[in-house]
Amino acid sequence: MRWALAAAAVSAACGGADDGERRGDEAYGRGQYAQALKEYRSLAGGKADPRIYAKTGAAALRTGELREAADAYLHLAGEDPSRVQEAAEGLESVARAAERSDRADALQQAVVGLQTLVPDRVPGAYALLLAQKEGAEAAELVRLLPRAIAAAPDQATVDSLLALHARLLHQTSGCGQAMFQYRAVLRRSQDSSLLAEARKGAAGCALSLGQRSGVSGREDDAALWFAEAARMDSSSATGRRALFAYGETRLLQGDTLAAALAWQAIAADAAVSDSFSGKARAGLAGLGLTPNTATDTGSDTP
Repeated sequence: MRWALAAAAVSAACGGADDGERRGDEAYGRGQYAQALKEYRSLAGGKADPRIYAKTGAAALRTGELREAADAYLHLAGEDPSRVQEAAEGLESVARAAERSDRADALQQAVVGLQTLVPDRVPGAYALLLAQKEGAEAAELVRLLPRAIAAAPDQATVDSLLALHARLLHQTSGCGQAMFQYRAVLRRSQDSSLLAEARKGAAGCALSLGQRSGVSGREDDAALWFAEAARMDSSSATGRRALFAYGETRLLQGDTLAAALAWQAIAADAAVSDSFSGKARAGLAGLGLTPNTATDTGSDTP
């Protein structure tokens, strides 16, 4: 009896699911896409058959529920890897619809989904469009920006995207990768605001990489990084910190003259008074030297 009751319950459940899918199919066939989506939506989730996700995606796309459509196509690929290409085609349809309706959120979901499933099929134009809209997730944009840069129509757009790529790499992956992009902007761009942004970012990264090298005992690398940071702008707080660290590193290497010149450059700037001014003067005094300022006329200069 118990077995019979259990079998009847299973049969009823399966029949209910079949009825819901049938009602959804009939509604879809009549062009009643919202009703079809309602039926399919009730069946999706858990261990739903992959075909339910395919139908949910199609109905959601027809009704303008673009994020739900993208989610359904991603589930389709996850539940049945043999249907990845079908899911990718669905995501491409979502991306086109999102572009037409100016839906950046849905475009991002569709393009990131394509990047996950079939990276080679991400259209550069969509990556470019997404990169130029506000609100995209940093980690996802980092993956898409190389394609966006390749699709950029002119140098100004390329330079702007390179600067964005550098900034996002700085935030998500660290300075090691970001430095390449910062340097590219500094080499290429003629835009003063981009150059200032890249110079500031590169200086901060070079300082950070120098400090990391110093802690690891790689003094030669540290000195090179500190020198690069200071060259960006020796008058900024980052530049002065890097210049002082360069002096410390060179002193550890036994190059007293290089250390003295670095510290003298800090101490000589009478227009700036900060903790590094005092440290530089103390360092020079420790070497038996008198700091020379821009207003001095007779002091010895190391």
